[in-house]
Amino acid sequence: MDTIVNKHVKWTEVSLFFVVAVLVSAPFRLGMINMDQLLPLPGGFDVFYRVLRGIGPATAAFLMFYVVKSKVGRTVTIKGKNLLLGLISILPIPVGLAIAGVRGANGLADHYSGLLFGIMLVFYALCEEYGWRGYLQQALSPVKLPYRILLITVFWYAWHLNFLNPAISLKSHIIHFLSLLFGSWGLLKISEVSGSLLFVSAVHLSFNLLMDTDCTSSSKLIILGVSVLVWVGLVLLFIRLDQTILNKG
Repeated sequence: MDTIVNKHVKWTEVSLFFVVAVLVSAPFRLGMINMDQLLPLPGGFDVFYRVLRGIGPATAAFLMFYVVKSKVGRTVTIKGKNLLLGLISILPIPVGLAIAGVRGANGLADHYSGLLFGIMLVFYALCEEYGWRGYLQQALSPVKLPYRILLITVFWYAWHLNFLNPAISLKSHIIHFLSLLFGSWGLLKISEVSGSLLFVSAVHLSFNLLMDTDCTSSSKLIILGVSVLVWVGLVLLFIRLDQTILNKG
Protein backbone atom coordinates (compact mmCIF):
# COMPACT_ATOMS: atom_id res chain seq x y z
CA MET A 1 0.00 0.00 0.00
CA ASP A 2 1.34 3.42 -1.01
CA THR A 3 1.90 5.50 2.12
CA ILE A 4 3.66 8.52 0.56
CA VAL A 5 2.22 11.63 2.19
CA ASN A 6 3.00 15.24 1.30
CA LYS A 7 3.96 17.56 4.15
CA HIS A 8 1.92 20.41 2.65
CA VAL A 9 -1.58 20.57 1.21
CA LYS A 10 -1.66 21.19 -2.53
CA TRP A 11 -4.64 23.52 -2.55
CA THR A 12 -4.69 23.88 -6.33
CA GLU A 13 -5.02 20.12 -6.64
CA VAL A 14 -7.71 19.99 -3.93
CA SER A 15 -9.61 22.80 -5.68
CA LEU A 16 -9.46 20.93 -9.00
CA PHE A 17 -10.74 17.80 -7.27
CA PHE A 18 -13.72 19.69 -5.85
CA VAL A 19 -14.61 21.46 -9.10
CA VAL A 20 -14.55 18.19 -11.05
CA ALA A 21 -16.58 16.41 -8.35
CA VAL A 22 -19.27 19.10 -8.51
CA LEU A 23 -19.36 19.46 -12.30
CA VAL A 24 -19.63 15.72 -12.94
CA SER A 25 -22.39 15.13 -10.38
CA ALA A 26 -24.35 18.38 -10.80
CA PRO A 27 -26.32 17.47 -13.97
CA PHE A 28 -27.69 14.39 -12.23
CA ARG A 29 -28.14 15.90 -8.77
CA LEU A 30 -30.00 18.91 -10.16
CA GLY A 31 -32.22 16.86 -12.48
CA MET A 32 -30.74 18.38 -15.64
CA ILE A 33 -30.19 14.87 -17.03
CA ASN A 34 -32.74 12.13 -16.25
CA MET A 35 -31.30 8.89 -17.55
CA ASP A 36 -34.36 6.86 -16.55
CA GLN A 37 -36.33 8.92 -19.07
CA LEU A 38 -33.64 9.09 -21.74
CA LEU A 39 -32.79 5.40 -21.60
CA PRO A 40 -35.29 3.36 -19.54
CA LEU A 41 -34.05 -0.02 -18.35
CA PRO A 42 -36.19 -3.11 -17.77
CA GLY A 43 -36.58 -5.08 -14.58
CA GLY A 44 -36.15 -2.18 -12.18
CA PHE A 45 -32.53 -1.59 -13.20
CA ASP A 46 -33.35 2.10 -13.70
CA VAL A 47 -32.54 2.47 -10.00
CA PHE A 48 -28.83 2.16 -10.80
CA TYR A 49 -28.96 5.52 -12.57
CA ARG A 50 -29.02 7.01 -9.05
CA VAL A 51 -25.36 6.08 -8.76
CA LEU A 52 -24.62 8.86 -11.26
CA ARG A 53 -25.55 11.42 -8.59
CA GLY A 54 -22.54 10.29 -6.57
CA ILE A 55 -20.08 9.63 -9.38
CA GLY A 56 -18.42 13.07 -9.19
CA PRO A 57 -16.09 12.43 -6.21
CA ALA A 58 -14.97 9.09 -7.68
CA THR A 59 -14.29 10.68 -11.08
CA ALA A 60 -12.36 13.53 -9.46
CA ALA A 61 -10.27 11.16 -7.32
CA PHE A 62 -9.51 8.98 -10.35
CA LEU A 63 -8.38 12.11 -12.20
CA MET A 64 -6.12 13.13 -9.30
CA PHE A 65 -4.50 9.72 -8.92
CA TYR A 66 -4.13 8.60 -12.54
CA VAL A 67 -4.03 11.78 -14.67
CA VAL A 68 -2.63 14.47 -12.37
CA LYS A 69 -0.45 11.78 -10.74
CA SER A 70 -1.09 13.12 -7.24
CA LYS A 71 1.40 12.14 -4.55
CA VAL A 72 -1.35 12.09 -1.91
CA GLY A 73 -1.01 8.98 0.24
CA ARG A 74 -3.43 6.18 -0.59
CA THR A 75 -3.92 4.81 2.90
CA VAL A 76 -7.66 4.16 2.50
CA THR A 77 -8.31 1.63 -0.26
CA ILE A 78 -10.80 -1.00 -1.40
CA LYS A 79 -8.57 -3.74 0.01
CA GLY A 80 -7.92 -1.92 3.28
CA LYS A 81 -6.17 -3.80 6.06
CA ASN A 82 -8.28 -6.89 5.47
CA LEU A 83 -10.42 -7.37 2.35
CA LEU A 84 -12.63 -10.09 3.84
CA LEU A 85 -13.61 -7.96 6.84
CA GLY A 86 -14.32 -5.07 4.49
CA LEU A 87 -16.60 -7.24 2.37
CA ILE A 88 -18.44 -8.46 5.46
CA SER A 89 -18.99 -4.86 6.60
CA ILE A 90 -20.79 -3.92 3.38
CA LEU A 91 -23.28 -6.83 3.49
CA PRO A 92 -25.77 -6.09 6.33
CA ILE A 93 -27.66 -3.20 4.73
CA PRO A 94 -28.18 -4.60 1.20
CA VAL A 95 -29.00 -8.05 2.60
CA GLY A 96 -31.35 -6.46 5.15
CA LEU A 97 -33.14 -4.48 2.43
CA ALA A 98 -33.55 -7.62 0.33
CA ILE A 99 -35.12 -9.42 3.30
CA ALA A 100 -37.30 -6.52 4.48
CA GLY A 101 -38.24 -5.34 1.00
CA VAL A 102 -38.51 -1.90 -0.55
CA ARG A 103 -41.71 -0.66 -2.15
CA GLY A 104 -41.21 -1.51 -5.80
CA ALA A 105 -42.35 0.52 -8.80
CA ASN A 106 -44.16 -0.94 -11.82
CA GLY A 107 -45.38 -3.96 -9.91
CA LEU A 108 -41.93 -5.25 -8.99
CA ALA A 109 -41.74 -7.49 -5.91
CA ASP A 110 -40.66 -5.67 -2.76
CA HIS A 111 -37.85 -8.11 -1.93
CA TYR A 112 -36.47 -7.91 -5.46
CA SER A 113 -36.65 -4.11 -5.34
CA GLY A 114 -34.92 -4.19 -1.95
CA LEU A 115 -32.08 -6.25 -3.38
CA LEU A 116 -31.60 -3.91 -6.34
CA PHE A 117 -31.84 -0.81 -4.15
CA GLY A 118 -29.36 -2.21 -1.64
CA ILE A 119 -26.80 -3.05 -4.34
CA MET A 120 -27.29 0.40 -5.88
CA LEU A 121 -26.63 2.07 -2.51
CA VAL A 122 -23.35 0.16 -2.19
CA PHE A 123 -22.09 1.47 -5.53
CA TYR A 124 -23.35 4.97 -4.74
CA ALA A 125 -21.56 5.05 -1.38
CA LEU A 126 -18.36 3.67 -2.89
CA CYS A 127 -18.36 6.43 -5.52
CA GLU A 128 -18.64 9.10 -2.84
CA GLU A 129 -16.17 7.54 -0.44
CA TYR A 130 -13.51 6.93 -3.07
CA GLY A 131 -13.43 10.70 -3.37
CA TRP A 132 -14.05 11.94 0.17
CA ARG A 133 -12.09 9.41 2.23
CA GLY A 134 -9.96 7.87 -0.55
CA TYR A 135 -8.58 11.20 -1.77
CA LEU A 136 -9.73 14.36 0.03
CA GLN A 137 -9.20 13.12 3.59
CA GLN A 138 -5.65 12.12 2.68
CA ALA A 139 -4.99 15.30 0.71
CA LEU A 140 -5.88 17.35 3.79
CA SER A 141 -3.89 15.14 6.19
CA PRO A 142 -1.33 17.90 7.01
CA VAL A 143 -4.20 20.03 8.40
CA LYS A 144 -4.87 19.73 12.14
CA LEU A 145 -7.61 17.19 12.79
CA PRO A 146 -10.49 19.49 13.89
CA TYR A 147 -9.95 21.80 10.93
CA ARG A 148 -9.54 18.87 8.55
CA ILE A 149 -12.88 17.44 9.63
CA LEU A 150 -14.51 20.84 9.22
CA LEU A 151 -12.99 21.35 5.76
CA ILE A 152 -14.12 17.91 4.58
CA THR A 153 -17.61 18.70 5.88
CA VAL A 154 -17.74 22.03 4.02
CA PHE A 155 -16.63 20.42 0.73
CA TRP A 156 -19.04 17.52 1.24
CA TYR A 157 -21.97 19.80 2.08
CA ALA A 158 -21.30 22.16 -0.83
CA TRP A 159 -21.03 19.25 -3.28
CA HIS A 160 -24.61 18.14 -2.48
CA LEU A 161 -25.85 21.49 -3.90
CA ASN A 162 -28.87 21.45 -1.58
CA PHE A 163 -28.37 25.17 -0.94
CA LEU A 164 -29.67 25.75 -4.50
CA ASN A 165 -33.07 24.35 -3.53
CA PRO A 166 -35.23 27.16 -2.05
CA ALA A 167 -37.73 24.59 -0.75
CA ILE A 168 -35.23 23.31 1.83
CA SER A 169 -35.55 25.13 5.15
CA LEU A 170 -32.66 26.62 7.11
CA LYS A 171 -33.31 24.07 9.85
CA SER A 172 -32.91 21.23 7.36
CA HIS A 173 -29.66 22.74 6.07
CA ILE A 174 -28.28 22.96 9.62
CA ILE A 175 -29.29 19.36 10.39
CA HIS A 176 -27.73 18.20 7.12
CA PHE A 177 -24.47 20.06 7.82
CA LEU A 178 -24.24 18.70 11.37
CA SER A 179 -24.93 15.15 10.18
CA LEU A 180 -22.11 15.50 7.62
CA LEU A 181 -19.84 16.92 10.32
CA PHE A 182 -20.52 13.90 12.53
CA GLY A 183 -20.10 11.64 9.51
CA SER A 184 -16.76 13.22 8.57
CA TRP A 185 -15.45 12.55 12.07
CA GLY A 186 -16.90 9.04 12.35
CA LEU A 187 -15.84 7.87 8.90
CA LEU A 188 -12.34 9.24 9.46
CA LYS A 189 -12.10 7.13 12.61
CA ILE A 190 -13.42 4.05 10.79
CA SER A 191 -10.91 4.61 7.99
CA GLU A 192 -8.06 4.89 10.48
CA VAL A 193 -8.99 1.59 12.11
CA SER A 194 -9.72 -0.36 8.91
CA GLY A 195 -8.03 1.46 6.02
CA SER A 196 -11.05 0.18 4.10
CA LEU A 197 -13.19 2.07 1.60
CA LEU A 198 -15.65 -0.83 1.83
CA PHE A 199 -16.06 -0.28 5.58
CA VAL A 200 -16.49 3.49 5.38
CA SER A 201 -18.94 3.01 2.49
CA ALA A 202 -20.88 0.53 4.60
CA VAL A 203 -21.25 3.06 7.41
CA HIS A 204 -22.08 5.77 4.85
CA LEU A 205 -24.99 3.54 3.79
CA SER A 206 -26.63 4.07 7.17
CA PHE A 207 -27.41 7.69 6.20
CA ASN A 208 -28.87 6.60 2.86
CA LEU A 209 -30.86 3.86 4.58
CA LEU A 210 -32.53 6.35 6.90
CA MET A 211 -33.07 9.16 4.37
CA ASP A 212 -33.57 7.59 0.94
CA THR A 213 -35.11 4.16 1.43
CA ASP A 214 -38.83 3.53 0.93
CA CYS A 215 -39.47 0.90 3.57
CA THR A 216 -41.03 0.91 7.04
CA SER A 217 -39.35 2.75 9.90
CA SER A 218 -39.21 -0.45 11.95
CA SER A 219 -37.39 -2.24 9.12
CA LYS A 220 -34.87 0.59 8.87
CA LEU A 221 -34.19 0.50 12.61
CA ILE A 222 -33.79 -3.30 12.68
CA ILE A 223 -31.41 -3.25 9.70
CA LEU A 224 -29.43 -0.39 11.23
CA GLY A 225 -29.28 -2.11 14.62
CA VAL A 226 -27.96 -5.37 13.14
CA SER A 227 -25.48 -3.42 11.00
CA VAL A 228 -24.11 -1.52 13.99
CA LEU A 229 -23.59 -4.78 15.91
CA VAL A 230 -21.70 -6.24 12.94
CA TRP A 231 -19.60 -3.07 12.55
CA VAL A 232 -18.67 -2.95 16.24
CA GLY A 233 -17.53 -6.56 16.02
CA LEU A 234 -15.48 -5.80 12.91
CA VAL A 235 -13.84 -2.77 14.54
CA LEU A 236 -12.75 -5.02 17.40
CA LEU A 237 -11.37 -7.52 14.88
CA PHE A 238 -9.45 -4.79 13.05
CA ILE A 239 -7.99 -3.58 16.36
CA ARG A 240 -6.96 -7.14 17.24
CA LEU A 241 -5.44 -7.51 13.76
CA ASP A 242 -3.35 -4.37 14.32
CA GLN A 243 -2.20 -5.67 17.71
CA THR A 244 -1.21 -9.02 16.20
CA ILE A 245 0.84 -7.28 13.52
CA LEU A 246 2.54 -5.08 16.14
CA ASN A 247 3.34 -8.10 18.32
CA LYS A 248 4.86 -9.93 15.35
CA GLY A 249 6.90 -6.81 14.53
